[in-house]
Amino acid sequence: MAKKHYYYFEALASLLIVGLGQIIKGENRKGLALMLNYYLIIPTVIYLSLLLTGFLFPYIFGFLVIFEILSWGYGIFDALMER
Repeated sequence: MAKKHYYYFEALASLLIVGLGQIIKGENRKGLALMLNYYLIIPTVIYLSLLLTGFLFPYIFGFLVIFEILSWGYGIFDALMER
């Protein structure tokens, strides 16, 4: 039975910068997608929701903060596990 290999350095990198662990492991598309999601798309949606519908902003903001935390955790977990 083969021993599982865990990527601790890559998980630490994803803890610091979302998606960096995937890029270090060679999963460039996945890492870039996580980075774009975390640093560009979600903040843009939060900003636009504040501009367009101010009364829904607390709900959208709360949902997206929870989604960001979950995607950050997914990035760390995915970087830790083997390919």
